Amino acid sequence: MHVLNPQFREMCVLDDQPVLQAIKRLESGGVQIAFVLDKADRLLGVVTNGDVRRFLLEGGDTSQNVQLCMNRTFRSAPDDASREELLKLLDLGFNAIPKIDSDGRLIDVLTPEYLPTVPEAAVLTRSRAPVRVSFGGGGSDLTYFFVDHPGAVLSTTISLFCHVTLIPRTDGELHLHSEDLNVYQRYESLGDLQAQLKRNSLLAATVSVLRPTSGFDLFVRSDFPVGSGLGGSSAVTTAIVAAFNELRLDRWTTYELAEVCFQAERLCFGVAGGWQDQYASAFGGFNLIEFDGSRNLVHPIRLEPSVVNELEECLILCDTQIPHESGAIHKEQRRDFDAGQKANELKEGVNLCRKMHRHLIRAELVEFGRTLHAAWQLKRGFTASVSNTRVDEIYGSALKAGALGGKLLGAGGGGFFLFFVQPHFRKAVTEALKSAGCRISAFRFESRGVTSWRTKLS
Repeated sequence: MHVLNPQFREMCVLDDQPVLQAIKRLESGGVQIAFVLDKADRLLGVVTNGDVRRFLLEGGDTSQNVQLCMNRTFRSAPDDASREELLKLLDLGFNAIPKIDSDGRLIDVLTPEYLPTVPEAAVLTRSRAPVRVSFGGGGSDLTYFFVDHPGAVLSTTISLFCHVTLIPRTDGELHLHSEDLNVYQRYESLGDLQAQLKRNSLLAATVSVLRPTSGFDLFVRSDFPVGSGLGGSSAVTTAIVAAFNELRLDRWTTYELAEVCFQAERLCFGVAGGWQDQYASAFGGFNLIEFDGSRNLVHPIRLEPSVVNELEECLILCDTQIPHESGAIHKEQRRDFDAGQKANELKEGVNLCRKMHRHLIRAELVEFGRTLHAAWQLKRGFTASVSNTRVDEIYGSALKAGALGGKLLGAGGGGFFLFFVQPHFRKAVTEALKSAGCRISAFRFESRGVTSWRTKLS
């Protein structure tokens, strides 16, 4: 239903009223213009002080009908005119622009002082977080190790992402959609979610830590399979936290964001593991990440573009398609460590990590590949579950075809393998891996960490 703003009604006269009424409107109004409407509020013409003077000089009388005085060739703007178009009209010198709807009815009057800004629209937020490949030092990022022995991990992120969309709801309900697991969860409120922690998903555990104050739909999808060994669960957590962080006025720093992710994934959801994945996904790029009992530090690594390109060409990433459970492997490793075993192996892993770091920054990529092999041989001894006959067969076939070295990514047992291969052996190694039942996965290094943005909810 059309209702004209009372403020504008004071600037209007009806088409059956006299010129005198238009003069009164001109005297009382701030823009020195009167709008002539019919009974349906259709705009028929405008009257200015100049129009009145010309009418009177031509012998007109103020008691005559206003239609004899009004200007029928006025400038107006349609209801769907853009803000840019309206600004241009006002910039031409018009002190008042009538805005009319499709039926010709007056709906607004725009002036240089009064041009409403675009109303605030509901927004949704999106984010994406990359997964990582860890070259060396895995296991030393576990708290029980680095509280007494400094840890270090060398890793980089790659162009496989978890994607999150967060859409606000007005009913206060929380709806969680996981495309990866084909799971949908609905909670009436945050309290309802927290009351059902026993059946929590990673998504729900993360929301529980974030404690949102309004309802939403959360959609999560990933470019990588579950159990990849690429730090996928951390990428999921990081992307979710980043989507909520986008709505904060005091956004978390990257370190703070990674810490919130660790809390959600390791403490609230209860997945055993280390700290490297959250930092890698949050910061992105090549990093040497150091851990100790007081402070974790991420050291970005500057590499020449040619070195990055060459390393990318020398690496083969493949999915063994062997399922594994990283949490169980970490628990087994913790038992061995608590029994007084494996501390020396983890220390040696840190030494190899630093050696690999030196080779990388000096562009000694062949030595980097050989050190990758040494690191895998060490890692195989961490626990019995890190490798198995099938994994050993895959690794052996790759070495026989010409790979210099490689390692299972993540805790071990299955998931993705990473191999370093010189150019002239790449085809042979690729064919050997395919024959062993692996699926080659194309990738590129990703220099950025988690990113988030907001957009209007259309």
